[in-house]
Amino acid sequence: MAFHQVLEPLLFFGMKVYKPQFDSIFPAEIAQALIEGPGYYIFENVINEEALPDVLSCFSTKEYLVNNNDVGVVHASSMSFHSHTLAASKSCYDLVTDRKIRAICDSFFAGPYKLSNQRMFETHTKAHMPWHTDNNLQAGNTFKGKHTLPGILFLFYLSDVSDTNPFQLIPDSHKWSGEHNERFFSDAHVDQKYGDEIVTVQAPKGTLVLCNTHLIHRAKPFDLPGFKRTTYLFQVDALSDEYAGHGEKILINPAFMEDTSPEVLSYLGFGLPSTYPAFPQTSAATLLPQDLWLLQKNIVPKAIKGLLVAMIKRVLPGSVLINLKNLKSAS
Repeated sequence: MAFHQVLEPLLFFGMKVYKPQFDSIFPAEIAQALIEGPGYYIFENVINEEALPDVLSCFSTKEYLVNNNDVGVVHASSMSFHSHTLAASKSCYDLVTDRKIRAICDSFFAGPYKLSNQRMFETHTKAHMPWHTDNNLQAGNTFKGKHTLPGILFLFYLSDVSDTNPFQLIPDSHKWSGEHNERFFSDAHVDQKYGDEIVTVQAPKGTLVLCNTHLIHRAKPFDLPGFKRTTYLFQVDALSDEYAGHGEKILINPAFMEDTSPEVLSYLGFGLPSTYPAFPQTSAATLLPQDLWLLQKNIVPKAIKGLLVAMIKRVLPGSVLINLKNLKSAS
């Protein structure tokens, strides 16, 4: 094995995913803004540029997962998702578990809390995200209403975001959104009552937006062929016996876990039930026509190869097949 092949993983595991200035933040100040203040807080350029390629590596290979026993990208209409990033990227794991992130949670939550979900997603071509809050209750994939648990949404821009598809929010709406139990708020209602208050977050890649999960927000709708924006988010919610099982099932690569303290294990939900399926729910029905075509281009050559291999196995004696495998291994 070449020296650089040994050295690169060591450098990778020693890399800081956040820039040094993130260590100087005041968690209590952020918690106050999320609870008593406007309900959101913004940091620009907090991700180390050297870590961005590993964060984005979740989307570097977009092979369709057909009879594939690995984690990867799924497609839901004009969006693509990777909902198991903690099993795929050390930098994503570090973004989620950094001690400053947990310090913010310590200041925000009065009691125990845990990671509820995490995902990377790419929007392209067009999208219309309704106004909503993130304090949702589920039964499987079915929306069952709103809960009262405190929570924080951490959202990272992995692309430069200007006029097209920026994150939008209504300041202070976490203080009164509980008066409504609907899943979504109509555009007309928000424009009429709160149009002058809307904050649009135009910021460079590497920006972190934190908001109270009871804050009303959305990504601004767009229709622009060729456009793509990549975003990473995770959500942390308070624990409550009333809502046991709240949160998605999370897959983790144990090699990423340099800190296995009880605090980290509890934060990641070890030993705690999580009954929600990974978001979003996908199938062949959520693929766009062009995705279906790419799927066929991916499947057909492999299906032909698999058919030929099966025919060869039926014709050749087992001893010959073993010798062929040994020759292949030796080469």
